[in-house]
Amino acid sequence: MIPAFAPPRQEPSLYPVRFDRKARFHELDPCGDVSRTSVLRWFEQARRAIEGRAFGTERPVVRPPLTASRVELLAQVPAGPGYVIGAGVATIAPASFTCTYGLFRDGECVALGESESVHSRDGMPAELPGDVRHRLAAIGGTRIPARHVDRDPARLVADAYPFSVDVRARFGDLDTGRTVGNVALAGWYLDVLAELHLDVLGRHEGTQTVSCTLDLLAPRSLSVGHLTDVVYPGTYRVGVGVIDVDDTSVHYACGLFDGLHCVGLAEAIGAHSVAAGGGRGAVELSHRFDRMRLRR
Repeated sequence: MIPAFAPPRQEPSLYPVRFDRKARFHELDPCGDVSRTSVLRWFEQARRAIEGRAFGTERPVVRPPLTASRVELLAQVPAGPGYVIGAGVATIAPASFTCTYGLFRDGECVALGESESVHSRDGMPAELPGDVRHRLAAIGGTRIPARHVDRDPARLVADAYPFSVDVRARFGDLDTGRTVGNVALAGWYLDVLAELHLDVLGRHEGTQTVSCTLDLLAPRSLSVGHLTDVVYPGTYRVGVGVIDVDDTSVHYACGLFDGLHCVGLAEAIGAHSVAAGGGRGAVELSHRFDRMRLRR
């Protein structure tokens, strides 16, 4: 089960932009639920719809780049129809705006999300045009508790992360801005966290049981902060370190590096106890994360 999270009251009517959605087979994870990257992709499609309303149907001359995104799973997200995606504009700053999202099934909120887009011109933040601000304000929306990625300078150093994996950008990772897209980057962090969990488990054979165990360890919360564009071609390194282990969860810090230069940061929260199978109860793994502590 996904640990409980206590956001404010959530219902589809709180979001002014809503879509119906059915989970398709390619959007499922190995255990048959909708994957975390698929939920992020659904939220991104909602964001694009909001940007279309604000900037007009034609592609804007100045595309607002995404600087941060978050997904928080509140319950299982099983396959099938009946999903409603809600989206709205939570805050508007001089050069940026924040969108919030809710994913609902049978009236229950099963996931929340948030993204921040910064308006820019010639690569620098630029004030939002007045008509765009007006249209964003007219959309409106609800606010969910924000979880900003900590930009502690210690996390900008590659050697601070005890576990790392090299990732090669693929052409298929690019978005319409010709940089590696938001969902692809989130997938990189999730893939490397799965590699860390495999290491923690002892790198057993890749059976179906292990695949589902890895999914149970996968983070229920992922917050991503973009520091600069990630381009193709290129080989990058994703580092992961544990920053806290509490009674129920492991808190991770992640860094994305181009050589020694940090180009992205992320934080994640996941479980450290998984079902053993065969009626043997749960396997407690918290002590195995000690060697993965972030170096200060």
